[in-house]
Amino acid sequence: MQRRDFIKSTCVACFGVLGAGSLLSSLQSCAPLPLLKGEAENGIMTIPLSSFTPEQHLLIVRNSKLDHDILLVKKTDGSFNALYMQCTHQNQPLNASKSGLFCSAHGSSFNLDGQVTQEPATTPLRKFKTEADTNSVKIFLSQNP
Repeated sequence: MQRRDFIKSTCVACFGVLGAGSLLSSLQSCAPLPLLKGEAENGIMTIPLSSFTPEQHLLIVRNSKLDHDILLVKKTDGSFNALYMQCTHQNQPLNASKSGLFCSAHGSSFNLDGQVTQEPATTPLRKFKTEADTNSVKIFLSQNP
């Protein structure tokens, strides 16, 4: 094999490996968020902290009595946001990703604090009060902060 052919074939192989790595990284960011089904007792849902990992700080919580899911966000300071996944524009369900929430019906988007980042929605998302201890986080379904 000539030197030029060797360099060309090894460069093609390197770009292929780098491309596959970046494609895998992109696909992981599109991966669905973990879903936890739970029931409320006296209007309080208790979520084990073990549901979160160092790499995973978002969790979708589903309760059979609610029309929409809740996105539970573990913030870097150790506090939590519990966001009702219902668009404030026309009450459509929201899709959640690692960067925020998005309404596929009309294009509204919200950050992980529930604030509007793209209209037509103009009102922030409904938040539930949360309390955390060493083992769990409680979501108070009947109270807003």
